Amino acid sequence: MKHRSYSTLAATAGLALVLSACSSGGTSSGSGGGEPLTDGTFRYALQGDPGALNPIMSGSAATAEISKLAYDSLVYQDPETSEFKPWLAEKWEETPTSASFTIREGVTCTDGSTLTAQTVANNINFVADPAKGSQQRGTTVPIGASATADLATRTITVTTPAPTPFLLLTISRLPIMCDAGLEDPTASNNKSLGSGMFEVTEVSANDHYTFERRDGYSWGPDDTTSDTPGVPKTVIAVMAPNVSTAANQLLSGELSASPIAGPDKDRIDAANFDSVQRPLPAGQMYFNQIADNPTSDPAVRKALVQAVNLDDLAEVITGGQGTRATSLVSVEPRACVYDSVAGNIPDFDLSAAKATLDAAGWIAGSDGKRSKDGKPLTLRLFYAAGEDARSAAAELTQSAWSDLGATVEVTGADQTKVVDVMLSGKDNNQWDIAWIQINNSVPSGFVPFFSGPAPAAGKNFSSINNPAYEAAVAKASGLTGEEACAEWADAESQITKTVSAVPFADTVLSFYFNKAGLAFGKTFIGSALRLYQ
Repeated sequence: MKHRSYSTLAATAGLALVLSACSSGGTSSGSGGGEPLTDGTFRYALQGDPGALNPIMSGSAATAEISKLAYDSLVYQDPETSEFKPWLAEKWEETPTSASFTIREGVTCTDGSTLTAQTVANNINFVADPAKGSQQRGTTVPIGASATADLATRTITVTTPAPTPFLLLTISRLPIMCDAGLEDPTASNNKSLGSGMFEVTEVSANDHYTFERRDGYSWGPDDTTSDTPGVPKTVIAVMAPNVSTAANQLLSGELSASPIAGPDKDRIDAANFDSVQRPLPAGQMYFNQIADNPTSDPAVRKALVQAVNLDDLAEVITGGQGTRATSLVSVEPRACVYDSVAGNIPDFDLSAAKATLDAAGWIAGSDGKRSKDGKPLTLRLFYAAGEDARSAAAELTQSAWSDLGATVEVTGADQTKVVDVMLSGKDNNQWDIAWIQINNSVPSGFVPFFSGPAPAAGKNFSSINNPAYEAAVAKASGLTGEEACAEWADAESQITKTVSAVPFADTVLSFYFNKAGLAFGKTFIGSALRLYQ
């Protein structure tokens, strides 16, 4: 286990659920592609439709991705060095229970209003209010946090009632909404009400989203302005769920950028395009513990993991381009590096899996199908669909669990449906096993998903009740540095050893650029986009 230390502050990043991607690190290759192109159009592939565009209300990964064009954050963190740099805030400080930010002068919103320290404080208090229903509560804004503004010094101070790990990092990842968006959260579902370099001008759901550059933008990271050479005039995020089609469009120049995986990656690599690599979780398995569900039985959860060769499953779900996961926290830059899997989850052994179920009273009938007290072992596997590899992995698992004696129903869904099923609270009993990804570089970001109330009152979609986890979280939350990382490792281990959540695969998502690139970072922040001749 290792703690990452950096020259300025202990590092981490924000959260997201496939349900929402926030921060990413990685490496890049290539040069930039030539002389900057003036007033061009940057087209990039979007793998999932965001639906509603309000980034503080939605839990969608696609919304989190696309919102970076139109919404700024307080500070920018360099993914290579983890150094913090100015963005909306020009300076900042942190203590175990507080973080303060001094807001730049001259920042304006898309509606012409001025973004003030009070606006930023209002954002934090809005998200912190459980009545508002923000999906950022408990992730970028800790439970119990509150903010005050000093207009004379342009400073906001965020405080928490108890020491909060990674407070500066989490708050700095919050996309800042302008006042009009806070007054009416539905107003930004189809337009942007932020201070970002680009503004939404056209919405065509499930097809494309068009953004136009704002004049007078002058507060981007690395002093980026609207007049910086190579900054696009127009950005179009187009739906491109088919990887082969996206690869063809990238090669032809119809797309400026796209993620590419699988067999198409070889021909894109041959084109020698610039690229950026983002490490991401590819396989996380969650078990619904609502009473009377089969997966509320620890023996069933243990047997299901014993019955699947996770090495093979990781190979299939990543298309041969990933590795076995060692932690739920796999988005770089991570604050803590540890292994919560080794020694905590059972090894692959189908005979042992059958014995586990036998001992727990799940007996196989003459047809091989298992039941207990007259209740058949029927399981509903719900997964975030997309690539063919994910469907193949689901089929592999269905076969393995059928061999165990279960009847397995498999349902794949797009991101919008995933968010609805997992977090809306309309019906928390629609699934037994879920394959979704919570993308996080902060171990504390998992707390609302593993404790507290179930949706819609909270985010504990698996209905987990684990006192050992909660005790470890309480201990970790009052510590910093190596000591904190050791306790967060123990907390996550309480989840894996009870087979409440099992990370089993990580991958590297490669983004390629044709006559385009990112001036800084590894994400599509509006002010980072560049076009070349």
